[in-house]
Amino acid sequence: MSGDNRAVRERGRARRQLLLDAALQVISEKGIAGVTHRAVAAAAGVPPSSATYFFDSLDHLIAEAVRSAMDQELEHLKQLQDIVSQSDTPGSLIIDQFIEYFREISPEHTVAQFEMYLFASRRPELQEEVAVIIQATKEVAAAALRIRGITDGSASAAIVALIDGFALHRVAVPAPEQLVSLHRALHALAIGFVALESAESAVSDAPVTLSE
Repeated sequence: MSGDNRAVRERGRARRQLLLDAALQVISEKGIAGVTHRAVAAAAGVPPSSATYFFDSLDHLIAEAVRSAMDQELEHLKQLQDIVSQSDTPGSLIIDQFIEYFREISPEHTVAQFEMYLFASRRPELQEEVAVIIQATKEVAAAALRIRGITDGSASAAIVALIDGFALHRVAVPAPEQLVSLHRALHALAIGFVALESAESAVSDAPVTLSE
């Protein structure tokens, strides 16, 4: 009997996740405003009653879809963090790994990501979870920058802002050369921070002379 109950619970979890993934699909195609129980059930290929069974309101459905997407994003970021932290790849090639990671992210995923960020901005209970995602992204960037000898804390924030900006442009006006531009921009930013830290170090180490 316990085995039967376990199977039922597993099917329930699978059906619930199917609906959450379908909600993200609807968000990417129609925005948050396009999310309805019926639209999500249709995207999942299940009866409309399934959505209302698992989620008693649209706010509940959307919030859980946002959390599910953020959990998936955190897992992806952990994988990238492992690559950056454990790799023997020279610092100059770490940016290539960032570009490959960025290349694999579909435009639909990016649209859903920013839709959810905007949704969370109006839902205080979700803002902390967005902050966790952004902080995790900064930590990956900081790990990559340390390999290049850059310890300035503001550098990782600049890297993340640059990537997010390119991501928005990529979904608004897709163009093949955007990844090339992002690659060059990340290299330029890294070089700029190396030069800045060197200049600041030189100033701080310079002997102080007192005029008579």
